[in-house]
Amino acid sequence: MTARDRMLAFLAQKANGATPSVEPTPSVARRLLDRTAQVPFFAHSYAFILNMDHGSFTPAMLAEFAHRNQLAGLCLHINDGNEHSVAEMDAAGLDRFRRLLADLGLKLHLEISSTVREEVDRVVALAEALAVTNIRLYSRHEGPLDRVIATIRADLLYVASIAEATGLCFDYEQHEDLRADEIAGLLTGTDNPRIGALFDYTNSWNAREEPLDALRVLAPWIRQAHIKGGRKSVEGTGWGQLGVPQGSREDELPAAMLLYELLLLGDEKPQVIALALESEVGYYAPPFRREGESANPTIAWRTPSQTNVGDRTTLRQRLIDERRWADEQVGFDRALVAQLRSLATEIVAEATQTEALGAGRGR
Repeated sequence: MTARDRMLAFLAQKANGATPSVEPTPSVARRLLDRTAQVPFFAHSYAFILNMDHGSFTPAMLAEFAHRNQLAGLCLHINDGNEHSVAEMDAAGLDRFRRLLADLGLKLHLEISSTVREEVDRVVALAEALAVTNIRLYSRHEGPLDRVIATIRADLLYVASIAEATGLCFDYEQHEDLRADEIAGLLTGTDNPRIGALFDYTNSWNAREEPLDALRVLAPWIRQAHIKGGRKSVEGTGWGQLGVPQGSREDELPAAMLLYELLLLGDEKPQVIALALESEVGYYAPPFRREGESANPTIAWRTPSQTNVGDRTTLRQRLIDERRWADEQVGFDRALVAQLRSLATEIVAEATQTEALGAGRGR
């Protein structure tokens, strides 16, 4: 078996017969070695959401977790942490948090769960106070699909004007309701390099799409990603999702293939600037789109993402487990990177050896 064959076998794990969109040639292997030398893994506040909502975990503790694990930064929802959240910080608190991030050498990306003007203005003010350049958002509009898309298009035009005025970048997440081609249409219509996409490993299931298919449609715009483990739940003609520990037996996602394709986006330089480790064990979201739906289905209203817990005894254990799962996810994804580097090194070495043999025969 050649190194290329071993790479293809590694990428094929849990890919259900899918093959990589980029063939692992020697030149691609060299690019992969360059991209994996310093992967921009970020901590994500949702990996600690129960500790933030029901415990004493703060944004400063998330920063310390990122620094301790030598991550590049953190993705933080402005409301995570309740009274400790950045949305609740006064000017002095924001300044202290900004200085902590600078001292630890960490980048900060902010997140909101809306595209409405008031929320955009709110996060822009926080971004200015915290020296943030990148913001994630997604829509929670309801109603007929054509009306929802028209409303989001108007929202994104406002976001684009803010981006141009402030120098900020915004990334629209495919968040369970819209399909990848619908989001691609919105981003094409907005036609602004400051408005990109955030690809989430599991959210396409709720729109009845497979993650690899969604990634490949959104590839030209993807600037950030949410990495996690998940299991598809088939519910009638739709699919829901359940968060599980990444890399566990329950995890159905083709983690190696997804990471490989994300790392290779961009020709001259990496296109993806943040790979956020967003463990979501216990998170559930129902189907939003279904097979055989009408041409203009109704998009249901939903609240921002939540992970439910049981009684107080269960909660105490979940707070402990959540921190362990976050630690384990760092190790799992670092191991994926190490294996990708090892196989890429073998591909390059085999190609070099073949070239040397060919040159020797020609003398």
